[in-house]
Amino acid sequence: MIQKQLRWGILGVGQISEILAPAIQSSRWAVPYAVSSRSQKKAKEFAERHGFFKAHGSYQKLLDDPKVDVVYNSLPNWLHCEWTIKALKLGKHVLCEKPLANSLSECKKMIKASKMEKRLLVEAFAYRFHPQTMRIKSIIDSGKIGKIRIIRAFLGFPLNLGTSNIRFKDQAGGGALMDIGCYAINVIRYIVGAEPLRVYGHELMGTKHPVDLTFGGILAFSKEILGVFSCTFLTVRDFQLEIIGSKGNIFVPSPWQPESIHPSFTLQLGTKKQVITSKRGGNVYCLQVDQFSRCIREKVEPNLSLQDSLANMAVIEALQHSSKTGREIKVIKS
Repeated sequence: MIQKQLRWGILGVGQISEILAPAIQSSRWAVPYAVSSRSQKKAKEFAERHGFFKAHGSYQKLLDDPKVDVVYNSLPNWLHCEWTIKALKLGKHVLCEKPLANSLSECKKMIKASKMEKRLLVEAFAYRFHPQTMRIKSIIDSGKIGKIRIIRAFLGFPLNLGTSNIRFKDQAGGGALMDIGCYAINVIRYIVGAEPLRVYGHELMGTKHPVDLTFGGILAFSKEILGVFSCTFLTVRDFQLEIIGSKGNIFVPSPWQPESIHPSFTLQLGTKKQVITSKRGGNVYCLQVDQFSRCIREKVEPNLSLQDSLANMAVIEALQHSSKTGREIKVIKS
């Protein structure tokens, strides 16, 4: 084992863990060391499938393992705070699935624990680690498309409403806004480089499920900038982003999971369109694992700060409040 490699442990064996495990396995900075589930059988099957050395039949057993350096928390939203804090207090660094927590108050508790224990905690918005994302941001900051006026972000995919799914459980932090709308909010804030002053949100609830199956919102910034987004479990796959400025616009067909080899987006200035391809692509999850591990070893700041995560949750809560009251809501500074 190379000294620079960190031993990773995974809490939970759900769908997102199936995606991240190969990234851990392929990283030069990480070792797929341990995995945990409430079912020993499921943990063992997952470990064998992805080359992990150990399989634990409880989350606590993984945290108690002194050889685990890094914990990836893939558990449902309502378990993020509890198990992240437990991991931090036992000396583990934590990459936690988005959204970081179920509420702003939980986010603050997690951030406090991270600082007290001097352990790295990062929210797993993998797209923020991809060169395509940074290239788009650099073009915007250069002023090439002029002043930003409108940002439109859409996320949608079909879920079978007749099946059991954690996204349909309100107490577990379910619903479209929490599950995928958090991406739209994050990217709009990132592109503008500021926080919205006011928001307006509207949810469409399911008849059988006590959560928002569709959510739409507006983020109003200063300097004549609006962010508009929608997220839903009721449409065909619809992941796209558009940034419209006073001189041009950028259209991104795959903003959150760019292609690994030739990720591209379109830049339009007047009538001229240019397809821009990132020379250095890569799988977003591999890039995320690599940077998280390197940040620990090299003691550098990650691309995504905890203040950013806290601010994202503040916007989510304001949108939830707006949807419940039917009023425009001011965003409280986090």
